[in-house]
Amino acid sequence: MPPIIKLSDQDQLVPTEKFPHGKFPFSHFNPMQSRVFEIYDKQANIVISSTTASGKTIAAELAATHELRINHRKVVFLGPMKALVREKYEDWTSKNHHFSDLKICVCTGDYRLTQAKKKELETSDIILLTVEMFNSHVRGHGSDDNQYLKDVGLVIADEIHLLGVQGRGDHEEVGLMKFCEINPNCRIVGLSATVPNASQLADWISYILTGNDTYLVESNYRPIPLGVHYEKYENTRRYELTEEEKVDTAIRIVQDNPEDKYLIFTHTKRTGAMMKKALERAGFPAQFHNADLDREERHKFEDEFKNNPKFQILIATSTMAWGVNTSARRVIVVGVHRGLDEVQPYDIWQMCGRSGRPGYDTRGDCYILLPRDNYNYHYNRIAKDYKITSRLLDYVGTVSDPHYKTLAFHLVSEIHHGNITDKDDVYKWYKRSLAHFQNKDLDDGIIEATLNLLIKCGAIKEIAGKYKCTSVGIVSSMFYYSPFDISDLRSNFQTLFTSGAETNDLATSVALGNVDTVRMGIVSRAEQDEMATFVSRARPTEKIFGKVLQDTAWKGAYCYYQLMNGLPLGVIGGTAHNLQFDFPRLSTVLQMVDTMAGKWHQGKYFGVLEKRIKYGVSSNLVPLCELNNIGKVRAERLWAAGIKTYNDVANNLEKVQAIVKLKRETIEEICNQAKLMAMGVRSITPPTRGGACS
Repeated sequence: MPPIIKLSDQDQLVPTEKFPHGKFPFSHFNPMQSRVFEIYDKQANIVISSTTASGKTIAAELAATHELRINHRKVVFLGPMKALVREKYEDWTSKNHHFSDLKICVCTGDYRLTQAKKKELETSDIILLTVEMFNSHVRGHGSDDNQYLKDVGLVIADEIHLLGVQGRGDHEEVGLMKFCEINPNCRIVGLSATVPNASQLADWISYILTGNDTYLVESNYRPIPLGVHYEKYENTRRYELTEEEKVDTAIRIVQDNPEDKYLIFTHTKRTGAMMKKALERAGFPAQFHNADLDREERHKFEDEFKNNPKFQILIATSTMAWGVNTSARRVIVVGVHRGLDEVQPYDIWQMCGRSGRPGYDTRGDCYILLPRDNYNYHYNRIAKDYKITSRLLDYVGTVSDPHYKTLAFHLVSEIHHGNITDKDDVYKWYKRSLAHFQNKDLDDGIIEATLNLLIKCGAIKEIAGKYKCTSVGIVSSMFYYSPFDISDLRSNFQTLFTSGAETNDLATSVALGNVDTVRMGIVSRAEQDEMATFVSRARPTEKIFGKVLQDTAWKGAYCYYQLMNGLPLGVIGGTAHNLQFDFPRLSTVLQMVDTMAGKWHQGKYFGVLEKRIKYGVSSNLVPLCELNNIGKVRAERLWAAGIKTYNDVANNLEKVQAIVKLKRETIEEICNQAKLMAMGVRSITPPTRGGACS
């Protein structure tokens, strides 16, 4: 068995000039980095368990540089979310970084690789991926010909304690299992927060995944001491009053130290907006960092917060905590619930880790707001050590009737690629998992129930005792999409087209929204109130589909309806934006289901639907929005003035200019583009996103 070598901080600091392959903007490595300096070039794995802001990424860069410059092999970086992957790309491509001369590729978008993207991956030195994209590349290694995976010498798994995060950790776990079969000689560097079972994680990497030695560096180093304070707020029976109590408690904390910089995390955008207004009423200007802002706006807030002494308070939704690239003297975590769900301890500590600015503060302080009536329960839940625990056997439903949909998602891909054909293959596959290493028992009952669930939804079928994927399962595997969602989409759109309701926006929105993943969400009272009118209008569509919809399905339908028609998003904005962002993939999935199973011949319909979701317009306005600089508002003005086709635009330059009020040269470009498109020639210049140009 390969040994686990445990190491602690090195008291003797190593000068950075001793590192021969790169330069750093400081004179000495810190105690944790100095220890890693002793082992970065060993043919072994490294797991670093250390606090936020302790410099784990720089420690990983030492090993990565050796792999790149000496061994001449690729490096893969796995980030917990797209924002952090993009941040790493910006850091490593900046002219002052010693990676700036290397070819670095980001891959966080489409789950189907184009030939151009494959070539980019093959020629890149460093490849930056989210864990979901990594697992997608690994599971499609054979069919997609992802040969670059065999050329990787080092995988940096940032925030590897993500393995224990519900809905995310299983993707990284299964991705690492499969990758280490494809590339058994690759080294793994795992960067983790301080967790009590880091040695168990190192054991799994060493004994099960790679069969190589692993160094476990357990560090106590934190550049700035952290003080954690638990504050009570009154938990009322009314949601709005409870949120007001949280906000008032947070403001009192700010008033105690009004000169300090504060980063305030709220768990919903609505509470964040309430927080901003309350602070401003109390005389504290603040900005709100949330998912509705584009990347440039978010970075602007972060930069101003870092560099402008007068910018004292930045509010951020807790879902942005992993992506906010800034720290503050004090952090306030406004409560421990996201809707009806409890916020997990790892999320809370991710936020707390932003306390204290290196180079500015001598300490950081974090304030966690807990409800008075069950204070002890939440204190014990959050204050106790958080262990990394596999989520592969998470289930929905009840203990007496569990549905192992997480396991099913991964099994369908293994069946598609021929790696699993029967129950014995499932056991063989499972033995490499962290779940099995942590003694989470998989028995015949779980396997049979999960496979039967996949058979029931039409993702797989059993032929002569062997399991095969159907078209639903194949599309699920190819596009990294829930087989249960694809099953629902196939059924919904079959009904939609058979009933002739495809031109009914209410029915179309229900067909899109009533899917398994959406139904497993939650609906707040505020969301119920906002979509009440829509639900009353759309209720008759239940007769078309022969189903009574849950509130969560109505929420999904409402999001799609508002997006399709460019209507205000209100409190459902965050959910709607996520659906809008993912819709190009969903559109491709629907067209593939059409081709492989439905035989509806509705490719053009789905293409128009995708553009409606993008631009927020009715079907008749889609062609106009395809023109550069024409968005929803300008398209509506053109249509109202009788400019309805590409020929109308091409032949009415003066009228178009009078309506849209753009520079002459811009109008000429629009009219030339319209002329080409009227001839069936797509413009060489891609159209801008209409909503941004209206």
